[in-house]
Amino acid sequence: MTMEKKFLSFNEVMEFLGMSRQTVYNHLAAGMPSYLVGKRRLFDRDELVEWVKSHKGDKPKRETQKKGA
Repeated sequence: MTMEKKFLSFNEVMEFLGMSRQTVYNHLAAGMPSYLVGKRRLFDRDELVEWVKSHKGDKPKRETQKKGA
């Protein structure tokens, strides 16, 4: 019997969602659920799946700098 992990590491989330590191950081800033345990950022797999389903089609907002600012 194969048991899926309940919590995923940052790198596992990148692989699981097929996202770059920066895209995951952008989603974190936009409210992607995670937990900071010591120095490690962990993600509850079930919460992550529900969050992705509820944000289907959303793109994270990035701050842009205006030229000359």
